[in-house]
Amino acid sequence: MRALPSAVLAAALLLGLAALPAAARPAADPAGAPAAAPPVHERTILSPPYRIEKKYRSMLGPYAQQEVFLVESETPELLWITGYETEVVDAADGSDVSQEFMCHANLDFEPREYMDTFRMRHGVSGRVFTLSQGQQRIAFPDGFGLPILSTQPFQLTTQVLNLNLEDPDLTVRHRVRIEFVRDREVPPERPMKPLYQAAVQGFKSLEDHGIHYGLGLEHVGSEEHGPGCGVGMAAVTSAEETDPLGQRFTSHWVVEPGREENRSLVTRFLNLPWDTTAHYIAVHLHPFAESLELIDRTTGETVFRAEVDPADGKIGIDRVDYLASAEGIRLYQGHEYELVSVYENTSVESQDSMAVMYMYLLDHGFRRPEVVEAGGSPAGGGKE
Repeated sequence: MRALPSAVLAAALLLGLAALPAAARPAADPAGAPAAAPPVHERTILSPPYRIEKKYRSMLGPYAQQEVFLVESETPELLWITGYETEVVDAADGSDVSQEFMCHANLDFEPREYMDTFRMRHGVSGRVFTLSQGQQRIAFPDGFGLPILSTQPFQLTTQVLNLNLEDPDLTVRHRVRIEFVRDREVPPERPMKPLYQAAVQGFKSLEDHGIHYGLGLEHVGSEEHGPGCGVGMAAVTSAEETDPLGQRFTSHWVVEPGREENRSLVTRFLNLPWDTTAHYIAVHLHPFAESLELIDRTTGETVFRAEVDPADGKIGIDRVDYLASAEGIRLYQGHEYELVSVYENTSVESQDSMAVMYMYLLDHGFRRPEVVEAGGSPAGGGKE
């Protein structure tokens, strides 16, 4: 499946935030017809300008962080995020530039505050979205969304890179758009279906042997858990981490010239509190990636496999597969899951790599925040 083309916004937007209500869909037909979908609203954010004047590898180019709220309101209101999009544009006039300068656009929040607000009995990732080369738009199936309070702050991190130009001289910025609906505008007869994000990522062992994150050596090579992730070298020290057993790993590793397949057991990161369904899967890979596959080791079946189209004639990613499904793909609490990444480094030098699937799962334990009533109105009848 291919991502939808980016919307063209006004080039004269000033640096900062702009709330742009999108047009509502057509009203429902007379009696007996389904209720109309709620109107979709937008929040558009422009990053600071980024000067590109030399080569920058992934995660090493200019970046900035901005605090973002979806609406300006001191009174809590239930909102549903339905889409996320970014593009790199000319900093002066907002005109199109090559997307080869895209590194990533991350949207994060404080997970403990979110879990308390929604009285969640399971964990949740603090990373809401990541967009990067190959996929610059996420749009959930109709009727699905990530619930959020209007008073919840986000941290938006945008970054650029340059893998190809030897002597660049340009200034660009990210233009990010977040789409959402207001719960108070959702027809009662077609309530939103709640999603939550559960990320799984590949690792390389920084020990002298293959290992599993959080499992002892006796589990390596077992039929249940598989061979363990390969031995590697960290591309950046900030991506190094130690598991509860003291074993060292990296999630951002070096790929030498040639072909590499790496397997990581990811059951503990998926951490399913129940059987559920995945309705959207976005993939984050670096240039020279061929594919990323999630395998149910209990059944031996592929859950989802994403393949990559590399950029033509240059280093980069043109497109990566994603999943968008109203029906969803089944995931089972008691099963073991493995993530398999394949890189083919056709260059003559070492490259850096990552392998992440951002999975948006149906939340069977969703509970409306106590500060809002059904229909999105503030508890106690407060006004925005």
